[in-house]
Amino acid sequence: MSPVTVFLALALAALSPGPAASGTDLHAYWDGRCRDCHGDAGPFARNHLQVVEGRLAGRHHASGLATFLRQHYLSDDLVEPVMQMLQAQAGTDPLFKPKCGGCHGSAADFARKSLTLRGGVLVGRASGRPVREFLKAHGGLAPEQIAPLTSTLERVHREVGSP
Repeated sequence: MSPVTVFLALALAALSPGPAASGTDLHAYWDGRCRDCHGDAGPFARNHLQVVEGRLAGRHHASGLATFLRQHYLSDDLVEPVMQMLQAQAGTDPLFKPKCGGCHGSAADFARKSLTLRGGVLVGRASGRPVREFLKAHGGLAPEQIAPLTSTLERVHREVGSP
């Protein structure tokens, strides 16, 4: 993935109001309604969806993905939030699973159990340390991976509706 694509995906995630504004845990919803047929949301988005001119598109439903989702078991109020979640995942390199998943499970479970916001900064629930700072000495990340992983965790934290 090009640096421009990564930047655009991160900018979109940072500027979006947060898909879980409805209070719905989007990852739990996906796991309960979509996972059996489509697998985990991240790999599904990266393997089967694409971002075209800033909008999420499917291979078979390029211009009508929102309409398709409304007719495919997704309630109207969740179409946009789920599309935003999948769009962010389609444009994000999968860093969490290979770097963190062995110890911390899924990013959604980790965000629910171990992360919180304090003063608008994502911190570890138990330590209170800012995630961005903590990652500098944890997980064996390259310096250029810290900001994208932190942004991913911030997005996932919003998507699961964590306080």
